[in-house]
Amino acid sequence: MMIPTRWFSKFYSLAGKSKKVSPVRCGLLCLLLPGLMIACDKMESFSRPHVATVNGAKIYLDEYQSLLNEKARMLSGDFFRQPAYVKKFEDEVLDAMIGEKIMLLRARELNLSVSDAELEAKIKEIEKDYGNEFTGLFARQNINYEKWKEDFRKEILLQKLIAADVHSKIIVSETEIEDYFKKHRHIYKRDLSARVSQIVVRDMQTAEQAMQRLKSKEEFARVASEMSIGPEASRGGDLGFITKRVMPEPLDETIFKIPVQTISPIVQSSYGFHIIKVMEVRQAKERILPEAREEVIADIRLLKEKTAFAEWLEALKKKAVVQKKADIKINTSYR
Repeated sequence: MMIPTRWFSKFYSLAGKSKKVSPVRCGLLCLLLPGLMIACDKMESFSRPHVATVNGAKIYLDEYQSLLNEKARMLSGDFFRQPAYVKKFEDEVLDAMIGEKIMLLRARELNLSVSDAELEAKIKEIEKDYGNEFTGLFARQNINYEKWKEDFRKEILLQKLIAADVHSKIIVSETEIEDYFKKHRHIYKRDLSARVSQIVVRDMQTAEQAMQRLKSKEEFARVASEMSIGPEASRGGDLGFITKRVMPEPLDETIFKIPVQTISPIVQSSYGFHIIKVMEVRQAKERILPEAREEVIADIRLLKEKTAFAEWLEALKKKAVVQKKADIKINTSYR
């Protein structure tokens, strides 16, 4: 599971001795002297310029610049040698922010929110997958944890919004289920698969230590939970059912070669050193609708959700009043 890292807003701070009135002080003056309201609005606008408004809500330049920087790191330097590509890139990033702002305003309209308890519970779910590696990820990816939390809160909020405003209205009929299964029966054929557990470590010495523990009759799940560096370590190394050609070649060959309930020799891959145990094997077979029913429903819902989301967002955009500033001055060093 990848950690959600979309973008991280940068906030202006006032430092040093300035003769200008700060936004905080201006706010106090506004309370005391209503006539200064317009001036205060201008002061805030000057201190934090914006690039667009959505129904009056501002998208700030620093947020836009931060996202440009973030997305640009995913592209090669050659991309930015084409002016047309650069313009399209910048427009698409801003349009994405506008779309998100429209959805956030809709969430506010529906009184949706994400409590601190909800946020912490979701973070705990991610921590389970990453184990002890979780906290180190932020340092390695140069991510500010507190900013990531707020960005993650926003993602959870959007998920709640889409679930409430789009997905909850989708219905899959019995006729649709039967028709879809008839047309796509071949994709629901169950392939040969094996339920696999693994221990994966970084070096041969550690792998040999794990193997020695297994030869001493220690439970595989216990050794995996204590020694494996894979995210499945928290599940005793259980990877679930795997079909052929899913794992890298050295592992794939081993999985479908060793007998059930036996432990493989140490296998090296680009990910590290592995010890495999096959818990169960399922033979390939044709399935009837009752056996594949839940998968069929899920596939139909996925198709309907994709279409419904696009139509829903387009309708919100048509109702929104969007104004883009013409004189946007961005820092082009990201190119």
